[in-house]
Amino acid sequence: MVPITAATILEDRISALTATVTDSWALASDTSIGFALAVLAGIAGLVPVPEMLRGDLAYGGIPAVARAGFQASSSGSFDPLLFLQAVDRIRGRPKNGRDQLVDDDIALLGIANGLSKCEGVDGAHDERKHWLLTIIAETGHAATWTQRARQLAGDLLDGAGRLRADPARNVNARTLDLVLRNEWPQAYGRTSLIGPDERREILAALLSSELPPDGELERSAVWLVAFRLLVQKMATDLVPDYDTLVEALKATQSALRRWVWDEKPNRQDIGPARWVIDDESHVQSFLWAILEPRFGDQLYDEQYLPGFGQKQPRFDFGLANLKTIVEVKIARTHRDFPKIEEEVAGDLGLYFSEPERYDRMVVYVYDDSDRPHPEQYDTLRSALTQRDRRIVDVIIVQRPGKMPNRNARQPWIKSLAAKGKGK
Repeated sequence: MVPITAATILEDRISALTATVTDSWALASDTSIGFALAVLAGIAGLVPVPEMLRGDLAYGGIPAVARAGFQASSSGSFDPLLFLQAVDRIRGRPKNGRDQLVDDDIALLGIANGLSKCEGVDGAHDERKHWLLTIIAETGHAATWTQRARQLAGDLLDGAGRLRADPARNVNARTLDLVLRNEWPQAYGRTSLIGPDERREILAALLSSELPPDGELERSAVWLVAFRLLVQKMATDLVPDYDTLVEALKATQSALRRWVWDEKPNRQDIGPARWVIDDESHVQSFLWAILEPRFGDQLYDEQYLPGFGQKQPRFDFGLANLKTIVEVKIARTHRDFPKIEEEVAGDLGLYFSEPERYDRMVVYVYDDSDRPHPEQYDTLRSALTQRDRRIVDVIIVQRPGKMPNRNARQPWIKSLAAKGKGK
């Protein structure tokens, strides 16, 4: 008899869910298939969708449009003009297609995702956004376990912060939230993170609850992804890996919600506490405080690399066990982004002159612009990662909203500094 262990229980559940997903393709709508393909991207061992189940955007109605919207996030073929034409056909239906869409949270998410990728394609983007946001805001429908997808759909279009509200407490809703934040991390950038206790609760609920039956592609796909994410998180908590590094760096955007910038002093004879980040070295110190407790003696602070001629570059952080360099940059205006690209690209040969020590890089950019231009983020990310495959990730965060504009920050007064030294 094979002994039953926690590992075998997990393995059995993952195998059963994989089989359910595989058996459900032929029973699912285009909406469900598009959603499942989006969240399952990168999951190994799944049978591909049969060719006969490919959606037809020209004639397939709302499900085909939703599926195409989900495809906008992948590297596959997505035709913005064809997608927008299909959306406009739905808008031309009686009641603007409300009756067919109002109760389908997953379809709303698919269409919202597609629209969010089509800004600037033509002059009707705001009209389409308003149309879909009106349907998303409808309150007459019954809330289901997919309600979180509806909130995400709205935030993808207007960033109003619907996701800051906690998800429902049932296992399906919490599992969906876990999976959605993995696929759309930027939309969750200003929400609270899922802590270890809650992850354990979700895993326990998934292990003790009845599995979704064949045909429930959306729920079985969500459960399968959640199991894999939770197990991976447990493993990386024990041994920090590259994904742990990237996750920690990305999570700094959410961490900035609690940044200290007091309007008034908290006690007599001292100024208000204000944590100013005004220089690249300040960003480095912030990141050191984030990374050092997790990576310990594997984290190396500013190290010089072998140089050539008069040039001896140095990197900001190195993770010795991961053979990874973390290069930190600060952008003070949107005009700094092209400069950052050239600075990083110009030293690539020196950064990796010793490939046995370091063979990949993460670029971390702190955007201190008074008027952020987030449309430049993807441009910089693509430019650097396409320039050299060793640049694996480019992470860009915006400064805390509490921090004033650069020219509005309180100047340093020498007399006050001298008075402080004399005490």
